[in-house]
Amino acid sequence: MRPTLARQSDMPGREFDLNLWWGDKGGIRQRGIVQYTISPWQTKSAPHWLKSYLFNGYRRISGEVLFFGIPVAIGYGVYTWAKGFDEFQNSKAGHIAAGGEHHE
Repeated sequence: MRPTLARQSDMPGREFDLNLWWGDKGGIRQRGIVQYTISPWQTKSAPHWLKSYLFNGYRRISGEVLFFGIPVAIGYGVYTWAKGFDEFQNSKAGHIAAGGEHHE
């Protein structure tokens, strides 16, 4: 079984385009393509990121408290109740309250 022509070629495109890929320099000059960039010295990469995170993060998290705070509180309440109930059941008083005997 021999590979197809598309499988043998390097990159898609016509032969007279020098088979260049997107972004390659050289080949035929394209018109109408404009790229805008900003100088790295004019950008402020993170001038006040801590202050903006504190206020914006608080605003975003406070809006979600009802969605994760209530289930976490219910889960923690169930966990502490079950842990205390298990300790009571395995204690001497728990065995006697259940109508059984306590074996030492």
